[in-house]
Amino acid sequence: MISIIIPAYNEEKYIGKTLASIGEQVFSEYEAIVVANGCTDDTVLIAKKHPCRVVRTNEANVSRARNTGASLAKGDLLVFLDADTQLTPNALFEIDRQFSKKDAVGTMLARPNSARLRYKIVLFFKDLLHITRVRRGSSGIIIAPRTLFNKVGGFDPSLAINEDDGLIRKLLFFGGYKVIRRTHVTTSMRRYEKWGMLRLAWFWIVNKHITRRNAQYEAVR
Repeated sequence: MISIIIPAYNEEKYIGKTLASIGEQVFSEYEAIVVANGCTDDTVLIAKKHPCRVVRTNEANVSRARNTGASLAKGDLLVFLDADTQLTPNALFEIDRQFSKKDAVGTMLARPNSARLRYKIVLFFKDLLHITRVRRGSSGIIIAPRTLFNKVGGFDPSLAINEDDGLIRKLLFFGGYKVIRRTHVTTSMRRYEKWGMLRLAWFWIVNKHITRRNAQYEAVR
């Protein structure tokens, strides 16, 4: 079984579409867990309209939310999916088929939820970095075996922006990095739209690759 864990902090604009995309999967051996952390909007009400388990926590912390979801998961394979990221209908089928016992962590190819050429170019190059292993990162989705996730202690709740990179680095000690092909996720470009390309690029370069400091990550809703 695959356990899909979705942390959601005030995601009423996106959570419905994300859960609907899960309901369209051709692969049926899965469960979906939504961890509504610190929500003050209608995220929970919308999520409950879909076949998933909804858990509420008071603290708006994405890492704690993911760890909470993982502690409740029944599947052998964990899929951490952002609340603004949708799966194509064959996504879980390809994850189940392609993710092997040699793999410790993985992600998928990504497409923007916007037709703008600049966003397509950004994600094309991001995919290329992942495929070539120049950067072992993620695009709205992280895949990991439950046993290894528990072994490394899950996500670090003290990290504001590098929690995904931190988990991936820990998992890579135990196996390979897989980029799932022949399918993709569709992810929101809302931060690019609000911040602009240059500001966001500078933020990532400085905070994720140069200083690696735990900068505050402004929520975009």
